[in-house]
Amino acid sequence: MRCPACGFEDEGRYCSNCGGLLAGETKTAPAKGSWSDRCPVCRANPLAETMSRGFLGLTSREVYSCPGCGATFTPAGNGSFRFSGVADRSNPVWKNYGKQTLTGDEWRRIAYGGVSDARQRELDLEYALEKIQQGFVPELRVETNAVLLKRGERAVAVIPGVTLKEPRSVRTTYGGGAGPSFRIAKGVYFRTGGFAARSESHEEIKVIDSGTLTLTNRRMVFTGGKRTINFPLGKIVGMEPYRDGIAVNRDGKQRTEYYTGLDNVHLTIRVDDRSHVVPLSGMILMCMVQGLINSEE
Repeated sequence: MRCPACGFEDEGRYCSNCGGLLAGETKTAPAKGSWSDRCPVCRANPLAETMSRGFLGLTSREVYSCPGCGATFTPAGNGSFRFSGVADRSNPVWKNYGKQTLTGDEWRRIAYGGVSDARQRELDLEYALEKIQQGFVPELRVETNAVLLKRGERAVAVIPGVTLKEPRSVRTTYGGGAGPSFRIAKGVYFRTGGFAARSESHEEIKVIDSGTLTLTNRRMVFTGGKRTINFPLGKIVGMEPYRDGIAVNRDGKQRTEYYTGLDNVHLTIRVDDRSHVVPLSGMILMCMVQGLINSEE
């Protein structure tokens, strides 16, 4: 059975991926009513508002509890409530939201098979990335395109402030005198041994240039102050995404190229009537490249 909230294939009453209801009840909460009218965990009973006594009865706090499943929620201020406990810790709602603090509206939505705002954002981003990989690539132009386009070519993303990095070999020499030394005069010593030295080589990621990264439907172009890099998307043999950049391996190029600073620009993701502004990441750029390659095939 396919979950109406996240699309995950599962069996039973609740989705093991997001905790939403698989079938049998509506996902939309009523227009009116309190969040405590329906337990977000068992979806069968209203929550009872009680006062919980602390140590020796000296303190007390307000608690919302479910008489059916034993779920408890404690007020956290500003209309938010913390999911503090439940009798069955294997419940998917506890696995997804245990110890979390959400607004009353979010708990109300979960009670009717929905998900939290943060989880909805994750699901929307996952869905958007799938669509991008399929060829529905959004355009991202932060500044005017400076690359001369060929016939049938269009600029998809123009990303300024990108830093180009590449691995470079660095050699370090260690050395010193060997053997005992004898004092001849004040501040003057004679060492009987010779000079011994050893050299080691290793690679470090070095900054090469900074400039603008342009992605078209056919190629990727980096234009910097010192270097210009231009290659067709079909030459890419591998990509490794990072939070703020991407590593590119391409045919005919021995060294990996790292493009960082992608998160300086933002992309608006729209799914249904929801929109999310997210920083551009290596994962998003990789999906855009894959989508462009797939759409050209």
